[in-house]
Amino acid sequence: MKLNRIGSAVAALMVAATLLAPPSAAAGMQLGNYDLWTNRYDRASWFWFVSLCYPEKSPDCVNVAARPRLKFYDYYEGKAYLVDGRYTFTVDVPDGLRCWGHNMPTRETYSWDATTLLGTIDSRFDVGCNNGPPGTQFWTFKLQRL
Repeated sequence: MKLNRIGSAVAALMVAATLLAPPSAAAGMQLGNYDLWTNRYDRASWFWFVSLCYPEKSPDCVNVAARPRLKFYDYYEGKAYLVDGRYTFTVDVPDGLRCWGHNMPTRETYSWDATTLLGTIDSRFDVGCNNGPPGTQFWTFKLQRL
C-alpha cells in the first residue's frame, strides 16, 4: 500500500516537471520582452518585443518589434527566421549611421544564437558621412529576457 502512494507521488512529480519545464532550444526562442545590450551606442538602448510571426505561427519565425528608450531614435521591426540554431532578420534603419550633425540610412542584419542569445549586427550603407564611400559596420549584442 505504501509503495503505491510513493509510485503515485513520483508519477505526479514527473507530470508536473514535464508541464513546467522550459521549452527546449529546438522549440525556438521564448516569446516576450528582451533588453538589447550592444556595444554600438554609448547612450541609447532598445528593448525588443518578440512574438510569433503572423500568419506563419511557427517557432521557426518570430516577429521582432524594437523600441528605443530615448525618443530621438527610430523604431524598427522585422521577421526573424530560425536556421541552423540562429535567428536572422534584415531591416532598414533610417538613422543607422550617426554622422556629425546628421544621420544616414543603413541596412542592418541581426543574427543571434537561439540558445545563448548572443548575436551580431552587420550594418551596411550606400553613402558614408559627408558623402563618403559606401561601407559596413559591425557590432555585437546580447539579449536578456525581461
